[in-house]
Amino acid sequence: MPRLFITWYAEPEDPHYWRFFPVDGIVVSLKSVLSMPRWKLSRVLLDGFKRYFGFGGTLIVDSFTTWLHARAGFLADLPQYHVLYLQHLLGSDVLVQKDYPFIEDMDREGKERMFKRNLVNAEAALKIGERLGREVMLVVQGWDVKSYAKCAKFYRRLGAKYVGIGSLVPRSNDVEFVERVVKEVRAVLGRSVRLHLFGVANIDILRRVAKYVDSVDVSTPTLAAAKKEMMVWEGGRFARLKTTSLTNISSLGQLVEGTADAFERELLTKILDAKTMSDKNRLLMIYNTYIFQKYVNMLFMK
Repeated sequence: MPRLFITWYAEPEDPHYWRFFPVDGIVVSLKSVLSMPRWKLSRVLLDGFKRYFGFGGTLIVDSFTTWLHARAGFLADLPQYHVLYLQHLLGSDVLVQKDYPFIEDMDREGKERMFKRNLVNAEAALKIGERLGREVMLVVQGWDVKSYAKCAKFYRRLGAKYVGIGSLVPRSNDVEFVERVVKEVRAVLGRSVRLHLFGVANIDILRRVAKYVDSVDVSTPTLAAAKKEMMVWEGGRFARLKTTSLTNISSLGQLVEGTADAFERELLTKILDAKTMSDKNRLLMIYNTYIFQKYVNMLFMK
């Protein structure tokens, strides 16, 4: 089964999940790291992410600093060398190419221009990685199956050993399209290249692409918690309970009684007894992440 990475934000700071239960790895938002107070950013860059936050697993620091992810300012203008060097200082186990995602309403000329920028950055990223003595993940981008395959072929010729697939989040409801892209990219790259799927790790997609990828990252538990929703495993799928509903609050008591998992029961009890909304939200983030990881692992270990 693919390794499951948890998307993690440094500002505002997400819970330290690894202090409560084992975590395969985390994908940290570079944008969120650079949004930390200056004193804190200095310490994290000096100590490294793992030492500062007490994390002992696999760390990937993403490169979400492009115009698509930054409203304005220096984040959007950081040269790729600076992006990769920041990842290096933070202690990312693999450096991630600065890529340029596609958006739905981009015209053909704009797509082609962005496509070429990705290829140029990919080649440069590998050279920068060699200078730093670090492995680099190249990010396959495209707007249809054919363009994803074309990008993957270029990366194969470059000798890429680690590749991620991007720009699929807007298409995450189109499970068949995501599967076709992942399957085609894997066919182009062969089995010797490690393949990571960025940001679309819902259960339906995981079932379809698990045999093609080596790792995925997921933000679903955190996004659900932000909506005051609790993730509940029901009959092979996740359901969501709105914790602001009185009816659903009564259901939490039934979940407490029905689980044989001591840690799950403890979290549920704390959620019910939370005195403040901020405490409840953090507990929901921990609970959702624990439940998602627990049942996904159970599903793919069968």
